[in-house]
Amino acid sequence: MFYNYRRKLLYWRFNRAISGILETPPLVLRDAPWTFVSMVSPNHVPMYLLSMKAFYRRIGSGRVIAIIDRDTPNEPLEMMRRHIQGIEFKVLEDIDTGPCQRGGTWERILHILDLAEDRYIVQIDADVLSVAEDVREVLDCLEANRSFTMADEHVLHSMQEAADLARQIKGNYIGQVSERLFDQYPGHENLRYVRGSSGLAGFARGGFPRAELERFHGEMERLVGEKRWREWGTEQCASNFAVANSPGAIVLPYPAYASYIGTPPHPDTKCFHFIGTYRFANGVFAGHGQKEIKTLMRGAQSS
Repeated sequence: MFYNYRRKLLYWRFNRAISGILETPPLVLRDAPWTFVSMVSPNHVPMYLLSMKAFYRRIGSGRVIAIIDRDTPNEPLEMMRRHIQGIEFKVLEDIDTGPCQRGGTWERILHILDLAEDRYIVQIDADVLSVAEDVREVLDCLEANRSFTMADEHVLHSMQEAADLARQIKGNYIGQVSERLFDQYPGHENLRYVRGSSGLAGFARGGFPRAELERFHGEMERLVGEKRWREWGTEQCASNFAVANSPGAIVLPYPAYASYIGTPPHPDTKCFHFIGTYRFANGVFAGHGQKEIKTLMRGAQSS
C-alpha cells in the first residue's frame, strides 16, 4: 500500500512539474511514410504528450498511434485528441496475438510488425525525451528504411556471442535467462541479437516478418519453459531480436542516445530514456521537460 501511495505521489509531482505541456499548442500531424506507436496509460498522458511533441517537433512528420486499454476514460482520450490532432487509437484488447502470449506488451510488438508490412514504425515510450535539436541519426534511419534501437554501450552480435555474454552475468532476470539459451535456438548460427531497449526502436518497412517473431516466441517458450517465458520482460527480447535481424539494422550511437539511471547525465546526450523510477530521480526528466515546454511556447508565439 505504501509503495502505491509513493508511486502516485511521484506521478502527481512530475505531472505538476510538466503541467505547462497542456498549455502548449496542439500538434498538427503531417503525413509521411512512417508512424509513431506508443502504449499509453491514463496516468502517463501528460508525459506522453511531452515526449511526443518533443520528438515530433524534431522529425516534423508522420502518423501517430496510441495503443490504449479498452476501459481508458474519455477525459485522457479527449486530451490526446486535442493535443495531437489526427492521432489514431488502437485498443489493446483488439490486437490479434495469434499463438503468442497476451500481456507484457507483446500486443505492441506484434501490432508494430503488422503495421511494418507497409510502413516504417517507430516505437517510442512516454518516458523518452529528446533534449537536443538534432536527432539526425533517427531521421536518417527513417529515410533509409533502416531499423534501429537504443542500446547504450551494447552492440549487435551473433546469438552465440549473446549467449556467451549472458552467462558471464549473474542474475535470474528473464531476459538474462533467455539470452543464455540463445545458442540452443534453431538456426542461431545465422541470427543476430542486440541487448537494446524497446523504449525507442525503429522497425523498417518489410524488415522483419511477424511469422518469424511467432516462431521466436514458440521456440523460446520451449527452451525457457512456459511459466518463465510469460514473465514480464520477454517482449524486450522479442523487440531486440526483430531489430537485430532486420537488414542493415543499427544501434543508435551512445551517449547521444542513452538511458538515464540516476547518475549525472552525459552532456552529449541528445535523447534520454528515463527508465522506471529513474524518471523521477534528481528532477532531470522534469527539468528537461520544462525547457522543451518553453521552446514549444516560443514557437507558438512566433508563428
